[in-house]
Amino acid sequence: MKMKTWTSVVVIAAVSLAAVFCFGCVKDDSRGLLGIVVPVGKDRVTQSSPYIVTGVYEGSPAYDAGIRPDDVIVMIDGRAVEGLEYDYIYNNLLRGRAGTRVRIAVMRKAQKLEFDVVRGL
Repeated sequence: MKMKTWTSVVVIAAVSLAAVFCFGCVKDDSRGLLGIVVPVGKDRVTQSSPYIVTGVYEGSPAYDAGIRPDDVIVMIDGRAVEGLEYDYIYNNLLRGRAGTRVRIAVMRKAQKLEFDVVRGL
């Protein structure tokens, strides 16, 4: 009985870790990831509710490009994000076919920076 309990704990922990490290993953493996943690949901981007990068996985495409936590995403491929829903931004602008480029403009300490990021697997 103890073996089954321990196995269950290990499986639950593994699934939990997979959910953390695969934030936003979907079943379509052709969709590339950037390695950033951003808001999701039905809220819309406004000046008082910006689209802030809350985390960047070290060694990810976004990290290697120079994107960092607390960067405020203002444009993606030339399209302003203000007024768009968080889910729309994540699913339709940030995500894309693995190996394709996305240009992300951010504000960092009152300075606008632009990054070309190649979506990874």
